[in-house]
Amino acid sequence: MEKDRVYVRDARREDARDIAGLIVHAWPVEEFLKVRPGMTVDRFSEFLQRFVEADNTLYSYTVTKVAVVAGQDGRERVAGMMNGYDGALYGELKRPVIEALVKEFGSCGDFDKTVETSAGEFYLDSASVSPEMRSMGIGSMLFSAMLERASAEGFKVVGLIVDEDKPKAEALYLRLGFEVVGYKDFLGHRMKHMQKSL
Repeated sequence: MEKDRVYVRDARREDARDIAGLIVHAWPVEEFLKVRPGMTVDRFSEFLQRFVEADNTLYSYTVTKVAVVAGQDGRERVAGMMNGYDGALYGELKRPVIEALVKEFGSCGDFDKTVETSAGEFYLDSASVSPEMRSMGIGSMLFSAMLERASAEGFKVVGLIVDEDKPKAEALYLRLGFEVVGYKDFLGHRMKHMQKSL
């Protein structure tokens, strides 16, 4: 492993399956699955994959960076992901996801009522690192890449939300210069809204 190279690059459409699997682990999906008999984590990951492959959604590969492990054999493995976008586009990017949830499952739960971000903020929507690759600095690499992108696009503020039940994640964000500016509800969970000035 020490000879493998880890780097961050823009996501590609062919990374969609790996990205969707990582997003599932970043979310509090238990609540969503509980009220949908027959739904499994794998099926939900396949559902999300469609939105990663699309160009106009919250989870699109076009707004995502991936951390990749390049092995000695030349093969790449996606070890982490982070997506982010202009908060002003939140409603537009969310609409296809809500419509598909309603069509496929009859309801989107509280997802349509959740407002995670707004204009003026570059929003970091989902971030996740493969369990076996944690504590290797991959999360910090992804943050660095996305903060550079936000700055290059002219944003002065970057925001995210973190579950109150995830103190390790919050501690990382605090170390990276984020601070708590409020609270939001997401899929039945109380989340801390954190921001960082660029």
